Amino acid sequence: MTATAVLCVVLAATAAPVPKERADAEKVVGTWRLVKSSARPDAPATELTLELTQGGKMTVRQTTNGDTFTSTGEYKLAKGELTYTLKGPGEFEKTEPLKIKKLTETELQVVDPDGIQEDFERVKTEKKQD
Repeated sequence: MTATAVLCVVLAATAAPVPKERADAEKVVGTWRLVKSSARPDAPATELTLELTQGGKMTVRQTTNGDTFTSTGEYKLAKGELTYTLKGPGEFEKTEPLKIKKLTETELQVVDPDGIQEDFERVKTEKKQD
């Protein structure tokens, strides 16, 4: 193989597009705030944040009437679905697949098995001053 052919192969390999699943896995990591739910079209009755980490861990914080409840669990992203398992106080445990309707750097829209759509926006993190 000539040096030019080798260089073309190396350049083609490094310029390969990032697979969509990997790109989505990177985009979904972060903290998301519920802004709209089809279950409550007027406004969410509670404040809900969803934190998804790189390692597949998740934390859900829900505040209602000044009381905050936290549930932790795991999630997996595959083929346009975000499947999660949450554990909370007492015997609470829930596993559910969510269809991802839209995922951008700032928006996450999911639909649960009951057809309820929830729209989240990314919570901006403040940069630390040195």
